[in-house]
Amino acid sequence: MRPAAGPRRAALAALLPALLLAGGCAPGRQALRGEEARTASEFFAACEAVAFPVVASFTASAEFRGRTVPFVAGVNAQAPGLETLGLYDPLGHAVLLLDNEGGQVRVSRGPAAEEFPDAGLDRIPPAGIVVRADGLSFGRILAGAPGYPVTGGEPGRGADGAWVLSDGPQTLFTDPSRRLLARAEYEISGRRVTVSYPGREGSGPPRVVAIEARGAKMMLRRDVE
Repeated sequence: MRPAAGPRRAALAALLPALLLAGGCAPGRQALRGEEARTASEFFAACEAVAFPVVASFTASAEFRGRTVPFVAGVNAQAPGLETLGLYDPLGHAVLLLDNEGGQVRVSRGPAAEEFPDAGLDRIPPAGIVVRADGLSFGRILAGAPGYPVTGGEPGRGADGAWVLSDGPQTLFTDPSRRLLARAEYEISGRRVTVSYPGREGSGPPRVVAIEARGAKMMLRRDVE
């Protein structure tokens, strides 16, 4: 794996969309009651379990203003509040670094950021940007688990039969068969972030992670370990 050193949290904040969540079930969702509600709540709570440390590398690509750019990504999460995430060019030069220290994420430009003028990284000051996101974990997200701890929330059922849980700053979605966590929407510092796991087949770490934020899209394919 290529090193994922330095600040890691800012990269997600800069590249991923955050969803503003409202309490209760959104329009088009049916609130669950009784045994199904308990089963759905237990399912989402169980999804949170991830064995740390989480260390992985990814072959990635990002779309900026219609242009697709190749990247390499790496995460080194020793614990949910002690993790780094880095984006690198294909030669291993750092483009964007995120450092999560439990309550805040510092996003910093790497020395290769100037090679990607369409990405808007020039708006990040030399000292970086600090984003508050208490409890969020990059390691859990990239391992296919809820990014924030599951604390309760309101379970519901979507039009396709999938279970949905609105839980504070995150909304979690199963696949229609209700076997796997298939998608999540997060509110991060007032920004909408959507993470999905296309083609996910099992409860282990997903091979593909798709991230969308503010019109930017990123696809990460987990490298074979």
